Amino acid sequence: METESECPQCGIDGEKLVRIMGPMPVIFGGVTQDGKLLSDRQVKRLRKVTDQYQRRFPQCRLHLMVRSFPQEMEFSVILFWIFNQAGLSSQESKGGQNRDVVILVEPRRAQAGLIVGYGLEPLLSQEAMDEIVAGARGELVNQDFAGAFEVMVDRLTNHLREISLNLPEAVGLQAKLAVDESNDY
Repeated sequence: METESECPQCGIDGEKLVRIMGPMPVIFGGVTQDGKLLSDRQVKRLRKVTDQYQRRFPQCRLHLMVRSFPQEMEFSVILFWIFNQAGLSSQESKGGQNRDVVILVEPRRAQAGLIVGYGLEPLLSQEAMDEIVAGARGELVNQDFAGAFEVMVDRLTNHLREISLNLPEAVGLQAKLAVDESNDY
């Protein structure tokens, strides 16, 4: 629950985390970077990728970030801290209405992670998110951060598309729609 300080799934305590990590750096939605890790051309391309994703899934917001953090901090803790403290989600996006996605690339570790709001958690298991990130391992190792983002967004899009196509059948709607459609003719 967003009203509780500790995540029921992972046990990370948000209040303690803020005391340890300090104030949240200024982060804007869309594409955010540390210094000039991405060229202007790459940022422009990633903004297009983000826009395409959000047109395909208008109920979702996508945030891409490439930034270095203290190496002694666990990557999963940093990802949780950003998602919950950066103010990326709107006030209307609470609980099951939060369908935000943050993809973080940490260049010094050549590591990436993906975290989603409560509204997407039932659709994206940790295993699925790990597979999405794993697909960009080659780009991360080669420090092609823009390419890594593109691979991960593409894999995320394909995963959500597959879920969307199979959802009606999973809840028994496809058979019902077929009967209703035959009555229209």
